[in-house]
Amino acid sequence: MTELFQPNWIADNQTLTEVCSLWQGEAYLAVDTEFVRTTTFYPKAGLIQITSSHGDYLIDPLAIDDWQPLREIFEHPLIVKVFHACAEDLEVCRQLVGCVPSPLADSQHAAALAGLGGSMGFQRLVSAVLGIDLPKGETRSNWLERPLREEQVQYAVADVHYLYRLYPKLIAQLKKMERESWLAEDCQRLVDQAKAPEVLADYYRRVKLAWKLRAQEQFVLQQLVVWREQQARERDVPRNKVVDDNTLWNLARYKAKNHDQLIRSGMKPPAARQDGKSLLKIIEQALAMENRYWPKQLDKPLSPQAGQTLKDLKKVIAAKAEQLNIPTDILVKKKALEALLRSGMASGKYSLPESLAGWRKAEIADELVLALTEVPTT
Repeated sequence: MTELFQPNWIADNQTLTEVCSLWQGEAYLAVDTEFVRTTTFYPKAGLIQITSSHGDYLIDPLAIDDWQPLREIFEHPLIVKVFHACAEDLEVCRQLVGCVPSPLADSQHAAALAGLGGSMGFQRLVSAVLGIDLPKGETRSNWLERPLREEQVQYAVADVHYLYRLYPKLIAQLKKMERESWLAEDCQRLVDQAKAPEVLADYYRRVKLAWKLRAQEQFVLQQLVVWREQQARERDVPRNKVVDDNTLWNLARYKAKNHDQLIRSGMKPPAARQDGKSLLKIIEQALAMENRYWPKQLDKPLSPQAGQTLKDLKKVIAAKAEQLNIPTDILVKKKALEALLRSGMASGKYSLPESLAGWRKAEIADELVLALTEVPTT
């Protein structure tokens, strides 16, 4: 790194208010967060970094308790908030500041749409666009320690300092390619997803092989997963510190009725002593419920014929992605492709999932639907 940064520290509510007032006229801000999440459910914010036309700033979340001024900036409709690979940052912002920053631009996604490559790390992107090599040494630092070491400070500031310089270059390239609206559309989708209310009753779908369970067993699993989600939040610990997925699957499949069956399902004795009664009660109550309360049975894997159709569609996507010079998973994600295929397997009338609307409809989705109407998938 060739520069030595002298950031402006924001470590009290009054300073935050003053600086946020200064930012009101910005066209865009480069934003990053540093956090720790090794033993907790929620990320523990250790630092918020922001670069504006006025300089580089470090906000100490351990010293701030009034986030309203920053919330107003994050929600300001005329200020673009620029992140790199923003998923976890958005979670930190929602948890700490109380909102999801919008409008949003993600430089990793912008780079992919600009033909620079998919899933580019920040250091590699800075090197490719700005010709600057950044160190990676503080990636796993303890950002909750105080005072922060100078190496941590320099690392944290570099992330937003160079992100601020990257953004206009990426936007200029996207404008040249007439893809600026693609980035805006995709980033708005990221915001909408981050803002969407969590539906705990749907979390059981994430359990591997949940589809193998019978309808009633899936209902049991659903209720167990809801309980785990609530407990993980209440205790502020990772989900698997409450009970892991495999154990929940076993509990639902074999309908545990006593302590010994809890242990055989994979629960560790201390966990069984702490939560066993609650889990056995949930299982008992779920088994007593009428089937009208059961969730819709999860989809089974595609048939061999439908699987072949999926492979054929992936070839169409790969060809278009090569033509556009963007990664295939940016053009069409696997989940969206399978949803499209399943939508018309019974009727032959295919409907686009939301993620294949917008610019993707003209570029690839209509072509996929046309291909599907010409090939049987059952």
